[in-house]
Amino acid sequence: MESYLHRQIHDLLLKAHKPVFISDERIDGDSLGSSLALADFMASHGKVVPVYVASPVPEQYQRLPRAYQCTTDIQIFENPEIDLVVVFDCSDDQFVARLIERIPGSPIVVNIDHHATNSRYGHVNQVIVGAPATCAVVYQFFEENQIIPSRDAATCLLTGLCFDTTAFSNGATDERALATGSKLLLCGARVQDVIHTMFHNRSISALRVWGLALERIEEHTAQNMISTYLTRKDIEENNVTDDEIDGLSNFLNLVTDIDTLRIFRETVDGHVKVSMRSLTQDVSQVAKAHGGGGHIRAAGYVIMNATLVCDARGCWGVVEQAQKTV
Repeated sequence: MESYLHRQIHDLLLKAHKPVFISDERIDGDSLGSSLALADFMASHGKVVPVYVASPVPEQYQRLPRAYQCTTDIQIFENPEIDLVVVFDCSDDQFVARLIERIPGSPIVVNIDHHATNSRYGHVNQVIVGAPATCAVVYQFFEENQIIPSRDAATCLLTGLCFDTTAFSNGATDERALATGSKLLLCGARVQDVIHTMFHNRSISALRVWGLALERIEEHTAQNMISTYLTRKDIEENNVTDDEIDGLSNFLNLVTDIDTLRIFRETVDGHVKVSMRSLTQDVSQVAKAHGGGGHIRAAGYVIMNATLVCDARGCWGVVEQAQKTV
């Protein structure tokens, strides 16, 4: 079935007159890498496809090939000529629905992903839960259609693969991940560019904020879990962006011997974002129960209209508008 869908997607891409790509609302190496790799494929066929992103591409990813094709202009969806929409690495069907409903016509929607919480909202759903990254799914698209990805496309795909496997060090790293990485290197993926994107993007200020998170780690022995907390004041006083904070959960998951971790972070719009990682637990189900989503071992959700507080004992918690601490 996977092979058939890859060939079907190939035919849809080549037949499309006005395609649009959508990267996941939460921009990361996998969502961008997978969408830009297929944008490169389309460019080789004379089609420059806009890649919609919900917010500006973070600085660390601006060096990715074809990043200039990304746009935050939501008005691109108001074109009645759009006949194909391809969504990458996104399990949030409501986010996609809000964008699709802006299109005057009825385009075919292709859903390419690997999240366990994906609801299969597309007309064509290539959702391979066992894949280490959506970029691995897209590489399989190239293989099944006997296409050698360009060096630029291979670099995009390796970036996403390394992002979701934390450079082949977390639970998503399996034989398939290593085999795909090897093949991408043979295709000419620029390793130094990938390393720069993943690791050479933390300012001293960002490391100071990471230090605050390390100081606040609380251990929940009964659950074999740790939690830590970052406020808007922490982030704004150190003049860092939310993008610079991303990666902390992967770092803690890599260096601690605790099974599960949670990072609570206040968002700029008055909510609290919770990022979870686990070595053995299915945190995607926890996230889904709170309206979020993600992978089995890496997931997250948002607590709406909430703040972080520290009591007189130095213990942190989340306070919602109803003043209920969770």
